Amino acid sequence: MTSTALTALAERFGDRLVLPGDPAYDEARAPWNRAVEQRPAAVASPRDVDELRALLEAARADGLQLAVQPGGHGASGSLEGAVLVRTAHFDTVEVDVERRVARVGAGVGWGRVLAALEGTGLVALSGSNRVVHTVPFLLAGGHSWFSRAHGQGSASLIAVELLTADGEHRWVRDADDPELLWSLRGAGGAVGVVTAVELELYPARELVGGRLAFDGADLAPVLQAALAAQATAPREVALHAGAMRLPDVEAVPAELRGRTIVTVQAVSTDGAEALEAVLAPVRAAGTVQLDTIAPIGIEQLAVVADEPTEPSAGYGWGRFADLDAAGLDALLETWQSPVGQAVMLIEFRGLGGALAEAPERPAIAGAVPHSHVVSARAVAVPGIEPAVQAGFAAIAAALGERVVERTFATFLEGEPSYLGAYDRADVERADAVRRRLDPEGRFRGNRVFA
Repeated sequence: MTSTALTALAERFGDRLVLPGDPAYDEARAPWNRAVEQRPAAVASPRDVDELRALLEAARADGLQLAVQPGGHGASGSLEGAVLVRTAHFDTVEVDVERRVARVGAGVGWGRVLAALEGTGLVALSGSNRVVHTVPFLLAGGHSWFSRAHGQGSASLIAVELLTADGEHRWVRDADDPELLWSLRGAGGAVGVVTAVELELYPARELVGGRLAFDGADLAPVLQAALAAQATAPREVALHAGAMRLPDVEAVPAELRGRTIVTVQAVSTDGAEALEAVLAPVRAAGTVQLDTIAPIGIEQLAVVADEPTEPSAGYGWGRFADLDAAGLDALLETWQSPVGQAVMLIEFRGLGGALAEAPERPAIAGAVPHSHVVSARAVAVPGIEPAVQAGFAAIAAALGERVVERTFATFLEGEPSYLGAYDRADVERADAVRRRLDPEGRFRGNRVFA
């Protein structure tokens, strides 16, 4: 071990600073997507800002960078030459119902935030998975069940508390540094260590949500009905639709092995009547095998998508698209063809509403002029990656001019550059902010600005 300053700091941090060769290193360094291999110079969990400053100075003395990953989502590189910072000890959650503002620490997942909102009649622009951390989600834009009503998650970002390369720790608002806040709302991973944020909360009259499931025999009619429903849904209703091919393996319940399951997930902030008007033609398009649509509390939001809450290895692809009926037919035909067999899941989310409008708070994560985001996923098993990438490429080719080479920053799936999410001019503008705040390049984000 040649990192002398880090070695000295290990005496202060104890088991909260893990170095290569330590028994805990492999688990500590692992990202959420276990298909990404990270080998940082150390993994640190500072308890407070003083320890964070000490870590910054040790990294500087050893010629290392700091890379912050509260939970490991969004990882895209090896992190060689960087100290991986975990933020579990920055765990504040405060809700001001009257002001409709929450203050959330960088170590907090959406599950705790939503639990704190239960019974308030307010919602946050959260993701679909309760274990995803709030701060990095918002700093990367963030697509929410409530984005059609209020915009990307970053649109709710009021203020940011961060430690910059000069060692200063402060709250920053639009009035203090509008260019910095513009950049942080969507490309905020590399200007410092964000320790907390303040975010706007939004009233919701009545939350209703859940999912419908159908057999694969109903694949085309159900998904075409869902596509049509997305086109006419009010902005208070969000609709995601897709299909999953379950492998014929012992880990899958016997009755589901080898089957294709079609799912339609939906959330309404305007009650059951508004949602049922959207879902009625979808229900009629096939035989419903599972129906969980019901009134929910905000704390229950994650049950709608019911996404995995444990790390795994996988590959993903996602792009904005203007999906129509012919495009959906082409997508399904490709997914069911031999070249698509390695792709386990396909999904399309309806956009529009507030997402198509410039956010009230200026942000690099601006308006999205496309009707859908289309995504695909596959499980990472040895030797499968070439087939998976061929499947992703075939899906993109089938969609043709309907799809663009851009998506939400949170959908970049291992792609290293913000150019996959934003215009080059905006990425260069954000990079200028980064270089102003961190001229020595001490911080490393999950994405680069080139």
